[in-house]
Parts: sequence; C-alpha cells; structure tokens
Amino acid sequence: MTAVDADQAKVLFVDDEPRILVAMKALFRNTYEVFTANSGSDALEVLRSQDIDVIVSDQRMPEMNGVEFLRTARTLRPRAIRILLTGYSDLNAILGAINEGEIFRYINKPWSNNDLRQTIADAATAARTEGVDVDDLVAMSLDADSGDNFEEAAAKFESAESEPKAESSLGAMQRVDAPVAPKLDDVGILILDDDADIRESLKNFLGVERHVYCASGLDEALGILEQHRIGVLITELIVDGEAVTDLLSALREHHPSLVAIVLSAQADAEKSIELINCGQVYRFLSKPVSATLLRGSINLAARRFDILQKNPDQAQRLVAEKPKSSQREDRRGLLGRIGRIFGLAS
Repeated sequence: MTAVDADQAKVLFVDDEPRILVAMKALFRNTYEVFTANSGSDALEVLRSQDIDVIVSDQRMPEMNGVEFLRTARTLRPRAIRILLTGYSDLNAILGAINEGEIFRYINKPWSNNDLRQTIADAATAARTEGVDVDDLVAMSLDADSGDNFEEAAAKFESAESEPKAESSLGAMQRVDAPVAPKLDDVGILILDDDADIRESLKNFLGVERHVYCASGLDEALGILEQHRIGVLITELIVDGEAVTDLLSALREHHPSLVAIVLSAQADAEKSIELINCGQVYRFLSKPVSATLLRGSINLAARRFDILQKNPDQAQRLVAEKPKSSQREDRRGLLGRIGRIFGLAS
C-alpha cells in the first residue's frame, strides 16, 4: 500500500442500503479504520466527531442525496477526499458532483473490488498530502481580500442572483466596463471553442480584466499553452469532432496546476463522468451561461491556479485516472506534444 499503512486512514461509507455498508466494511476493515452511516444526516454527525480522510457516498438516498451531503461535507471536512458511488448515471447528479461536491471520483455500481481498492488508496494518499488544503487556501485568500467569511465571499464570486440584465447570458455579454490593462503577471485565460461567435463574446467580456487567448482547435490551443502563462482553460466538451477528455487528462498529468472549466450545451452523462475521473475538471457550466456565474467561476479558478502554483504538493489531490480511450491512436501526436511542453512543469 502507501504511507498511510503506519497510521490507518479513516474512511466513511454512506449508503441507505445496509448490505452495501456490510460489503464495504468487509472489504476494507483490514486496511482502514472504517465508519458507516445509512443517511446523510447520520454521516454529518460522524464528520463532526471524526477527522475523516475519505468519504464514499451513494447518490440516491432519502431526505438528503449524495451531492447535497458532499456539499455540506466539504464545508465540515475540506481535507477529506470525496467519492460518489452510485448505480444511476444521473446527469444532474454528475454535474452537481463537479460543481458542488468537487469530487475525486465518480464510481458506478456494481463496482470492481480491485478498482475500488485502488481508488480509495489513491484518495487516502491524496487526503494526507502535507500542508493546507487547496480549498482552505482559496477560502483564506477570499477572506483576506474581502473581510467576509468564506461562504459570503464565495457567494459574491459565484452567485447569479443579482445578475445585471445588460449581460444576462453568454450571447449578450458586452464590454460594459471601462477597459483596464491587465497586469503582466495576471493569470492568462485560454478559450478553446470552434464557435467564432462564442470565442469573440468571451474575449470581449473577459478581456477587460485578464489576458485572454482564443483557439479554435487543439493544435492552436497547444501552441498558445506553449507560449503563454495560462492558468485557466475554458473549453467546449467537443472540439475538432472529439471529446476533450484525453486532452484534459494529459494536461492534468503534465500541468497539474492548470484549472479546467467546461462550457458547453452538450452535457452527456458518460463524458461528464470521464471529465471527473480523468480530467478533474473544476466546473461544468452550461450554455447559455450567466455572466456573473462565469466571472465568479473564473475568479475562483484563477485563485486556485495561483495557489496550486505556490503549493505544488496540493496537486496530489487532483490525480486523475487514465482515460479508457487512452489506448486509441493519437493521430496528431497531441498527447506526446503536451508531454514535451510540460514535461518539466510542476
């Protein structure tokens, strides 16, 4: 196993089916200190009393579903690594797992025991990464800037409730503020989308405050990544007729501080699961997107990139699976090129 053997990691399993909890306890009791709960509310009580390393939760539970539980768990125990284990490929739940639960893996029932063992071992190692958790560091940076607590500050970044009508959606975004020259050390934003109107709209909207670069295809995007300091990638789900999962997986491996946001109208359950497991995507935003939500998500992503740059050990918490499609021939040599560009990147 890993370094967690000397001091057993604490793993919490949450499921409303007793047989699942019995199976999990039997499978892992010799490796970890195992806790179980048959509801989200009972699991929260465990979290209040135990410094849990890994949380594995079912999605479909009465009173509180898995995403709702993991969202609250993230506040109570931000260091804990979160895994969603479910028998249903519910698209809304998957997108919620990305945007609200910020989960490490999404695992379908029935599971493979070997795969589940490896996933939890990886999660336990990630949870015990030395230093302050990246989400805590983002929270502290928001706190310091605003004087608010984290929940209040984050709400200001990502809330769409006070959305100005003049820029209510992606299609209506305009450069409404006086242009301000970005600082040279600002985090660069790369927009990867084969829709020219989307690229232009986003660049006009975001370019007021940041360096923004646009690419219509994967080759062009890699050229920009090679030449500029890019911290946030905003990408369509499908580019050049292919899903971007392999691209995001390779970027996660070679440039782990890069923060990826998928902006798409083509949400798909299977591809979204791959975005979690193989790409560790930070957000999935649906087109048309609220201007306030987009700006807030990018501001949080930029802070996350900066913190990961300064605390590279925290990237261990974002280790991704190899995509099942990775055996496919890389006809354009894109993945090898990413390795050459970022082979020395932290």
